[in-house]
Amino acid sequence: MKRLLALAVCCLWFVGAQAQQQDKLTTLMNEREQLVLEYQFYNQQNSNFWGKKSKNDLISIIETLKKIINTDSELIAAIKEASIKKVAESTVENQREGKMTVQDQRIISARMADLQSQIKMLQTNMKKRERTIKDLEAQLAESSELRYGKDKVITVLGAAAFILLLYSIFLQIRLSNASKKVRKKKALK
Repeated sequence: MKRLLALAVCCLWFVGAQAQQQDKLTTLMNEREQLVLEYQFYNQQNSNFWGKKSKNDLISIIETLKKIINTDSELIAAIKEASIKKVAESTVENQREGKMTVQDQRIISARMADLQSQIKMLQTNMKKRERTIKDLEAQLAESSELRYGKDKVITVLGAAAFILLLYSIFLQIRLSNASKKVRKKKALK
């Protein structure tokens, strides 16, 4: 917040300084125009007895020219000052932009490094998951084989039990037929 406030104050100061500079240039330009008009006025004066310029006219012209030269010197100084300020401002702005560019590059580099480390971490996690999936698939295949083996055993034992049941029924029928024959033989005897 303090930085933002300081930045706003600096901007207002620069704007105010530029406005003052423009006001100074405008004032000097207006003053020069007045002096040029004054010079033209004095240059047209022919106050001498012979219709030529008098000594006072020439002194006034010289004074006016001196003022014009002084005003021109002030204008040149003001323009130099303004150009120096503009160069300084542009230099400061370029340096600020350079610093911001360097900071942005550092931030981008840091983010890139962070993203690359995240990518590497995600790749290692993916490899671990793939290994885990392969291990689980192998366990599933082993358990399927084991289950298939158990199912075979259960099927064989079930078939054997069914055969034994049929055999026991068959033997029961034979035994009952044999006991009926034995009873018939005993009954016939």
